[in-house]
Amino acid sequence: MQLFLIFGFLLSFHLTLQDQSKIKISALGYQFIPIDTSRPPLFTCTTKKFIYCSAECNKRITCRTFDFDADSLQCRLWDLDTTTGSLVASPSKPRSSVGSIQFSPNNYVNSHNQSCNHCDQSRYEICNVNSSTCQCPPFTYWNNGMCMTQLFQGQVCSNAFACRTDLNVSCQPSCDFTYRCSASPTAGIGQTVAGFCNGSTDAGTLGVMGPWGIYVSPFDGILYVSNYDVPRFQSFLPFSRIGSTILSNGLSAPEDIFVDSSHNIYMSDYTINQGIMYIQRPGMNLTSFPPIGRSNINCSLIGLYEVIGVVVDQSGNIYASLPTCYAIVKWVPNSTTGILVAGNLGHSGTNSNSLDWPRFMHLDEVRGALYVADSDNNRIQKFIIGGNGTGITVAGGNGAGSHLNQFSIPTGVWVTRNGQTLYIADSNNNRVMRWNIGDTQGSVVAGSASGVAGSTNKLLSYPGDVALDPTETYLYVSDYYNNRVQRFLLQ
Repeated sequence: MQLFLIFGFLLSFHLTLQDQSKIKISALGYQFIPIDTSRPPLFTCTTKKFIYCSAECNKRITCRTFDFDADSLQCRLWDLDTTTGSLVASPSKPRSSVGSIQFSPNNYVNSHNQSCNHCDQSRYEICNVNSSTCQCPPFTYWNNGMCMTQLFQGQVCSNAFACRTDLNVSCQPSCDFTYRCSASPTAGIGQTVAGFCNGSTDAGTLGVMGPWGIYVSPFDGILYVSNYDVPRFQSFLPFSRIGSTILSNGLSAPEDIFVDSSHNIYMSDYTINQGIMYIQRPGMNLTSFPPIGRSNINCSLIGLYEVIGVVVDQSGNIYASLPTCYAIVKWVPNSTTGILVAGNLGHSGTNSNSLDWPRFMHLDEVRGALYVADSDNNRIQKFIIGGNGTGITVAGGNGAGSHLNQFSIPTGVWVTRNGQTLYIADSNNNRVMRWNIGDTQGSVVAGSASGVAGSTNKLLSYPGDVALDPTETYLYVSDYYNNRVQRFLLQ
């Protein structure tokens, strides 16, 4: 036994046990109390000495804390630590002390995700029978290179696996601008992931003002938001309600944002009689295109006149929607002019070769398809990449209205990875529709089925864009007039 540190009431030293476990021991007169005071110990027994109690803990892989009372000889073991409980002074137990197993990444470097022979008889990990690899024991999760204790209801969390799923809680956004362990929402109940829950506005890191285009990276789950009313582009890390500004200077009317697999960020800025695209590449200065600078030439392929939507393929080809030119154009890397992909440049129409105010898009590169929210035609059009520009109506196209086979100014569209289901921001109807490919009507998954606007967690007010998270568990919606981005659990 080696004495090495004293901090306040904590007296810390090592006990070398199996696998060289380290134990921090409190001063006398303390016991361990869990956050959930109704929770019983993992194990209770009587034993003669503190060292014997520590041995009982050390031989149980789920034990992380223990206390021992030298008067009653009671030994209590807990599958908790100081993140889920606390050391409390106990005047009635003057000879009670608490021992905490000390964990560090060094305990896991030779075992985690390795074959099960690396954790045979291990104090720190167990063999997962499904993967045949060493993984964290029950009620813990992998984070920062080690197995951490899972958290209880109401505790602040920052990891998808941080909460006690056996108690039906998971890491969910909270209106106090944190994520906390709480019950998962039911379908149709929105959770605010950016901005204020009550629709308040703020130009700081907590608020969004006129959120319009959004994107959720399929690679890391980062949420990107364009703020139309107070021009700026923001990002929100997973499990964070605090926004970071990507770009604000020089913007007029931010519309859309897209991030490719190399983490290049493409941002469109719509201005009356103008338009420009900004590109932020990792570790490089901000650039823009087209080469002529901010466009002010009506519907010319050398510019981006009043650009809104942007998507980019793996080859770096940029697809942009030009609503007042009624067209979709493609820009090959390093080109000085765009290529017409869909629509009739400068002319609106209702036939399969025409568009009327195309806004946001979704690119299904696996199937070579580009989906376009053809807003003023109240339909979603599908175009084959490299095709002849003939669109196929895959949703809507039955005039403006609130029936389940209709839209009223659809603005945003997202397609699932299997290419079978569309999610559409039906802006004027204050709802989001789910529409399966081949169906003649959709269903309402967020907002009012009858088109009523509102600011409760069940309602939306002019939703602009939609996105799915990487696991396709949640639907994200830019709730424009409520100055927030909402998240809905999908069934």
